[in-house]
Amino acid sequence: MGLLDDLKKQADALKAQDVDRTESLRANAVAVDHALRRAFLYMNDLGKQLNVVQMPCPFAYKLPTVGDITGLTFKDFFADFRSKHFIDKDYYGEVHLATRCASDKVLTIKKGPDEMEKFRDTLWQYNIEHKSEQYRDQRKVITHEIFEVKCDFRVQAKFEGDHESGRLKIMAKNVGDFTIDVFQMMALEFNDKAVEEFAKYFIGRPNEWVEIVKRSALNQRAPVAAAPKPRAEPQYVVHKEPPPAAAPADEKRGLLGSLRSFIKKDG
Repeated sequence: MGLLDDLKKQADALKAQDVDRTESLRANAVAVDHALRRAFLYMNDLGKQLNVVQMPCPFAYKLPTVGDITGLTFKDFFADFRSKHFIDKDYYGEVHLATRCASDKVLTIKKGPDEMEKFRDTLWQYNIEHKSEQYRDQRKVITHEIFEVKCDFRVQAKFEGDHESGRLKIMAKNVGDFTIDVFQMMALEFNDKAVEEFAKYFIGRPNEWVEIVKRSALNQRAPVAAAPKPRAEPQYVVHKEPPPAAAPADEKRGLLGSLRSFIKKDG
């Protein structure tokens, strides 16, 4: 084989590797696109039902030094998506969700000089809408501050796809409390069951979302090799799982089905 033939063979091999890599990346991008599209379509439809039903919010938001804030209602559900250009076409790149857990109630909270600044920082940290007014004595010294806090909290989520690796990163804010939760899983794992369980988690209904995320291949820890032990006679223990409780009729129909049924009954 001559020099030219040898170089052609190497070039063909490299081209084949590039084609294989491109096809692998494209497959990952398609998986991400399908997962994000599934999330958007389901949550967008869910939001339309919620905006009609005005479902009570089960969350109890713990405001430090104040206590639990309850009696809220889901309002103004919104879903949107953004595209991303990858390789040679556009795919779903991100999905954004937002709703409000709100009531007309306004809390009036009095804080002394030692607590004012810390409480104000807490409200800013949690992005809670509020007004305040400081009061002074005859010597112009601040004696206390009155805060008027609106019971209106923004709940958000963001699905972000990594088209190269086929992964999903999901960030949720103020779901159940003033916290930020971050989840990750493979796009191929985000099936119809997963999106419905996420929806239940997002609106505070009983769900298996955290368990689904834990079972993701991204969250499985490799077993740690243990030190060898003396050989012994094996012992086996059989654990019997209790039979699963029957799901309510609405749950069997699915979350969207139960909401639509509620709307029809109400109408």
